[in-house]
Amino acid sequence: MSIRTSSAAVTTLALVAALASSTQAQQPPAQPSPAPRPAQAPRGPAREIIQVTPDLYRARDGNWYTIFLVTPAGILLGDPINLNFARWLKTELDTRFPQQPVRYVVYSHSHYDHASGGEVFASTATFVAHENMRRNMDGRYPHMPGDMWDRNDNGVIDPEEISIPTNAWPGICGLGPNSFTQMDRNRDGKIPPQELQADIRRPDIFYSDRMRIDFGGKTVEVIHPGRNHSDDASVLYFPSQRVVFATEFLADALVTTSMRSMPSACGAFDGHPMAEWIASYRAVESLDFDTLAPGHGALFKKADVIEARQFFEDLRAEVSAGMAAGRSLDELKKTITLEKYQDWAYFVRLREGNIAAAYENLKHHP
Repeated sequence: MSIRTSSAAVTTLALVAALASSTQAQQPPAQPSPAPRPAQAPRGPAREIIQVTPDLYRARDGNWYTIFLVTPAGILLGDPINLNFARWLKTELDTRFPQQPVRYVVYSHSHYDHASGGEVFASTATFVAHENMRRNMDGRYPHMPGDMWDRNDNGVIDPEEISIPTNAWPGICGLGPNSFTQMDRNRDGKIPPQELQADIRRPDIFYSDRMRIDFGGKTVEVIHPGRNHSDDASVLYFPSQRVVFATEFLADALVTTSMRSMPSACGAFDGHPMAEWIASYRAVESLDFDTLAPGHGALFKKADVIEARQFFEDLRAEVSAGMAAGRSLDELKKTITLEKYQDWAYFVRLREGNIAAAYENLKHHP
């Protein structure tokens, strides 16, 4: 493997890998009743592998998706998502592509619900991430999704730091039921960062702006679009396939079959300036692609990215103008109708929440 850094801050990796590889029946009176059936274990999320192009595939864990590229030298994988899914995926890959092990894992960002499980591929893979993931895994409280942050500044995740956003916006922000208990492995009532990230394999290689991976005769570009849902986002661009893989900031977990879905807007857009969210959209738009394969939802087109960016621009412009005119948040909620987006999913539930998030965001990042 060779690594070169150019003056344009683009890192190029080359890996030379050997080809490895219900009608009820009447019972006679004397017949004893059948023994009760054992309770079935709860079914997990739906899992499948979906072909996008001849050599590019999505892998699904419920509404969480990753992507992988198959080359003669092995496989480049996006997020491992979680430990159980990663184990399932490795079994599938070993069966379908027995001579092509996973050689790269490229994290889309450091949030535990996408980045966990990489250790499953650690014996063969090199792990790649944006340089800010180093900070998010250095033992300090990491950047968290869903308005979960260190409210008491004690450096660990307390139950309230999950329950507050969860109760305020159930099903939108925070986490699901019993999530804290599941993550509190030693049952001491707190989750330090090391415990939260126990299943996240640390990256081997960090990049700052852009990175190019030439691998098995194919090319993948890894691009940091700026701060948005996370502060260490990576976009995977497959130029020959004309496909982009990006998670969360383009399509959050509320998105299913259409990107016409109101943003969850948790934590006032995750604490990052709306201007940087918009710039992140434009960074993706600048790429020459046809298909967006997001971390949540179906396959989409570049036009969907443009429309989502226009929503952010419209929201920012209207809230900013109202603030400049001296209107209160309550007044803005009444006067900003966002009528153009009234057919979007979650519009009734999240219109005021998006206005409030923009208001709070623009107070700190005008």
